Amino acid sequence: MNIKGFLIGSAAALVTVSGAHAADAIVAAEPEPMEYVRVCDAFGTGYFYIPGTETCLKIGGYVRMDVRGGELLGLNANEANGSLGDEWDTRSRFDLRISTASDTEYGALKTYAELRFNWRQGNNTTELRHAYIDLAGFRVGKTESAFITFTDNAGAVLVDDLIDFGPDEANVIQYNYKSDNGITAVLSLEDFADAGNDYVPNIVGGVGYAGESFKARVLGGYDSSLEEGAIKARLDGDFGSFSAFVMAGWNTNGDFRNDYATWDGDWAVWGGASVGLTERVKLNAQLAYDDSETFVANANVAFTVVPGFVVTPEVVYRDRDADGSAWGGIVRFQRSF
Repeated sequence: MNIKGFLIGSAAALVTVSGAHAADAIVAAEPEPMEYVRVCDAFGTGYFYIPGTETCLKIGGYVRMDVRGGELLGLNANEANGSLGDEWDTRSRFDLRISTASDTEYGALKTYAELRFNWRQGNNTTELRHAYIDLAGFRVGKTESAFITFTDNAGAVLVDDLIDFGPDEANVIQYNYKSDNGITAVLSLEDFADAGNDYVPNIVGGVGYAGESFKARVLGGYDSSLEEGAIKARLDGDFGSFSAFVMAGWNTNGDFRNDYATWDGDWAVWGGASVGLTERVKLNAQLAYDDSETFVANANVAFTVVPGFVVTPEVVYRDRDADGSAWGGIVRFQRSF
């Protein structure tokens, strides 16, 4: 082989080897499979798995605007003469709710947190409404008192607490029991922000029964600082499109309020009813009366404009010895998700 043939053969060999190395350099790795969000229906609708975990997450809440007016619910534009409300009052809120749930050897481990962002008359406020953990019937964290949650709020009206029926918020160590035959019970140790300096927590205990159409519940709350308390009982009936309730509370010492007896005097009663007029229109009404001879009446119509968006106008009347009778009105626009 002459020199010319040797050089040409060597060059061809180098091109072949270089081409092989170049081909090897541009081979791309296999793409990893994407992990899509999976629906988690074991704990109800709206949950999905947090990617890479076995914990389920649910996000919800609502956006709301209230327009309030009248002597009873409006603002007082002239505080000097001590008059009742004489101008309207508008309020807006964004409520964010976050729930988690996962299976454990002791049952479902759940958490719930609720944040409220409020705007009223140029003032922004933020409120941690709930932040608690549930496991095997136990609940620990910040939430409403069992004196409220075990018997529910008074009714389906918007302004249901002009005669108040219990405390709103507390840190709790709580146990809830529910049997297959409808028996329910609660025992709750509670600490309020305004409680006195006492080493003994407040205590709430109650029992109830829930059937297909009827519910009955009774419970008591003990204010350890004042060494007084209250008892509350409630009956509910649900007959499809029509439902009604009656509730009564008794103060162990009607001369003053305590953490659980938040009404005036020895006793108070509440009653109400709701009826579905159509698939999108529901009528709600409530009456309340206490030992101080304060009387309150509410009525509203909840109109579902489209699923998730409800407009509710309500009329409220109160009569009491301190300042006579007064009327008020509220219209609520709420989008829940």
